[in-house]
Amino acid sequence: MSEHDSGHGGHVHLEYQPALPINNGKVILWLFLSTEIMFFAGLIGTYIVLRFGAPSGTWPGPHDVHVVEFLGAFNTFVLICSSLSIVLAFEAARSNKPSLAKGWFTLTFALAIVFLGVKGVEYTSKFQHGIYPQKPRSKMYEKADIYYVSEVRTQLNDMVTKWQAEETELSTADNTQQQLQSEQQSVDARIAELQGNSRLSPEESEELTQKQSRSKEIKAELRNAESNATALASTSEERQAKLHVAENLLNNFARWTENIAARTDDPATRQAAMEILAYQIYPLHRDAHAVSEYLRSEAADRVAEMEKLAAERADLEGNATAPTLEALQKLQAATASGAASPPPSSLTPEETLQLERITAIDARLAQIRMREESLDELFPVQYDSERHTFVRRDESDWLGFNEEYKWLKLPMKIPSGNMWASTYFLLTGFHALHVVVGLIVFACIWPLRLDASRANMLENTGLYWHFVDLVWIFLFPLLYLF
Repeated sequence: MSEHDSGHGGHVHLEYQPALPINNGKVILWLFLSTEIMFFAGLIGTYIVLRFGAPSGTWPGPHDVHVVEFLGAFNTFVLICSSLSIVLAFEAARSNKPSLAKGWFTLTFALAIVFLGVKGVEYTSKFQHGIYPQKPRSKMYEKADIYYVSEVRTQLNDMVTKWQAEETELSTADNTQQQLQSEQQSVDARIAELQGNSRLSPEESEELTQKQSRSKEIKAELRNAESNATALASTSEERQAKLHVAENLLNNFARWTENIAARTDDPATRQAAMEILAYQIYPLHRDAHAVSEYLRSEAADRVAEMEKLAAERADLEGNATAPTLEALQKLQAATASGAASPPPSSLTPEETLQLERITAIDARLAQIRMREESLDELFPVQYDSERHTFVRRDESDWLGFNEEYKWLKLPMKIPSGNMWASTYFLLTGFHALHVVVGLIVFACIWPLRLDASRANMLENTGLYWHFVDLVWIFLFPLLYLF
């Protein structure tokens, strides 16, 4: 608009600008951001519907899925600082201070890298704990059912079988090497004998070729055997420790739970037993009180069952014949020494039945004692009613077998865990992708001279970066605090 002088009668002349009072780059950016706003609004809205539509108490809490609030808060602080630094870089460029603008811009670049580094740490932690989306499931089960218990038993059995085979292989390694060395000597002697004969028949020439080939094979087998024996011996102590724990968990936790589920007709008792196994492997602290009550009930049941079995055994032993008692003593001695001892054929059918009933009672009593010893050794915790969680006797929190023995990696019961993992990695993954795009833009701009001529470029870049920051402001409380 311009005003003419009095010579033109003081009339006002209006001039119209034929476009928006912003540059084309900013228009394009706002159009792009409008589509991104709708995209993230849909993602965040879907998460809210899933999160608050889930049955009460079934959605994982932050600690259930190894979400660390401090890391999320730190990343929020990092992004806020990066938004401030990009604004300061723009103001410095607009004031034609390129060195200052480059400094603030470099800080923005560095803070974006820090953000991605922290996300990498968080992702790595979740993958290490088996928390990630995968069909049909990762290591997370929605509930502790017979399929869950079966998978736990299968994995433990595979571990035990593998390590037992390695221990057997190690124990027979010396014999294997001696056999190979003996065969090597025999083959070498025959080769020397054949080579000492200047006139070999066609059959002897063929035999010499075969013996020389076999000699090479034996040498290769010896090298492999020695290398394998060395490797097995170097890990023997660690393997034996793992084997002890895995056998204990297999026999006195997984199989014990299956035994309870098979022996009881009460659905509540069956479910409680499976829930206890899931808690011992990967505790959800909201279940701690129920676990404590079940363990108390189980302890009382064990005492009652042991008293009943002891009385039944005493009655059977009191009415047993001398041959039955003698056979029982021999069987117990053989069991103690690890040898097999079938019942003597001289016993009558009634005496054989008595012996079988007594040995069955002894086996059940031994199983109950092993369960008690295993609970004390591998689950040495007590329930703290004030803290509403299990604590070890050294007062540190109980984190479950998977955390106590990080090599286990057994299946975990986390209700809605797979859905949580899918939404978490989808939301944070798309946000991280936008951060990467921002880093690419930063990398393209960084070599340029950031003077006043680049101010519009920095302003548009800053608008995009503010959008990335704003999205995280929404994601942080949703994923880390609720």
